[in-house]
Amino acid sequence: MTDPHLTADWLALLKRTALPRHTQVLNLPVGPREQPHACHLPLMRLAASPWRVESLATFYSPIVGPVDGCPPDPQGLRDVLRRIRRDRQSPTAVIDLAPLCPQSPFFAVSVTALRRAGWLVGRYFRFGNWYTTIKTPNFADYLAERPSAVRNTLRRARRKLERQANAELVVQTALDDSLESAIADYQAVYARSWKQPEPYPEFIPELCRLAAARGWLRLGLVRIQGHPVAAQLWMVEDGRAQIVKLAYDEAYRALSVGTLLTAELMRHAIEEDRVTEIDYLMGDDAYKRDWTPQRRERHGIIAFNPRQPRGLIQAVRHLAGVLLKRRLDHSTHRDATGL
Repeated sequence: MTDPHLTADWLALLKRTALPRHTQVLNLPVGPREQPHACHLPLMRLAASPWRVESLATFYSPIVGPVDGCPPDPQGLRDVLRRIRRDRQSPTAVIDLAPLCPQSPFFAVSVTALRRAGWLVGRYFRFGNWYTTIKTPNFADYLAERPSAVRNTLRRARRKLERQANAELVVQTALDDSLESAIADYQAVYARSWKQPEPYPEFIPELCRLAAARGWLRLGLVRIQGHPVAAQLWMVEDGRAQIVKLAYDEAYRALSVGTLLTAELMRHAIEEDRVTEIDYLMGDDAYKRDWTPQRRERHGIIAFNPRQPRGLIQAVRHLAGVLLKRRLDHSTHRDATGL
C-alpha cells in the first residue's frame, strides 16, 4: 500500500486546489528505458522562480517521491536529470527535492543520479517528525505509557465533559449524508481557533471528500449542545494513522476538548483501525512528544547546475550556510562542555 501523500489522487488534489497560479507541473517519466512511463516523478516550476525545479509539494505535504511510491529506474532518473541540466529553452539552476525520508531508497538513488547527471548536490534539514509505534491494539496499554500529566489532564477533562449537557465525540469516516455537515463543523471550529486562515480554502474540504472516498478519513469532532468545539483531521492507511490538522474553539479551552478528541482518535486508531504507527507528520511542537515519543527527520536534496551562473551562486550560498552552521554547532558544543 502507498502513503496517501504519494498517490495520484493526492497530487491531483494539490494541482486543483493548492498551487499558486501559473505553476508549471512536470510529471517526469523515470522508469526504465524500455518502459519509461512505468514510474513518474512529480515536480513543478513556480512562476515566481522559473529557474528552479522542485518537488510538487506545498506546506500540506509531509513527504514526496515518485507517484504511488514506485521505485525509479536509476538510469532513467539520471537521464531525465541530465536533460534538465542541459535544457537551454527552460534553463534550470536549482533542483530541490523535499521533504524526504533520508533513509529511504529514493533519497539515495536521487543523490547518486543527480551527481552522475552533472549536478552539484547537497542536503539539508526540513523538519522533525514525531511518531510512535503501537505494540498492542489496546488503548489502555498505550495510555499507561504516556506522561502522568497527560493522563491526569485527560481524567479531569472527561469529568468536565460528563457535566456538559448533550456532549458528544464523533468520528466521521464514510462518504455519506453526514460528511458535509462534519466538514462544515470542522471549518467552523477552525475559524474560531488560533490558527491562521487557510490560504487555499478549498483544499481541506476536498481532502476530506477524497479521504472518505478512499477509506482514509477519520474526521473527529467534539460537539456540546450540537455546537462543534474541537475538530481533528486524521487519515488512516496501511496500518498507519496520520494526524493532518487539529483545532479547537478557544472559548472551550478550559474543558481540554482538544486533549479529549486526541485521546478518542488515538483509541479509535489503535483499537478499531488496529494501526501499528501513529504519525504527527510535521513539526517539533512540544505537545507531540507527550503522545508520540519517537522522532525522525525529514530532509531535502538540493542540486545546483554548474552550467548556470545562478546555480553556482546558489551553490556557494548553500555551502557557506553549511559551514556557518557547523561552526555555530561546534561553538555551542564547546560552550556547553567547557572545552
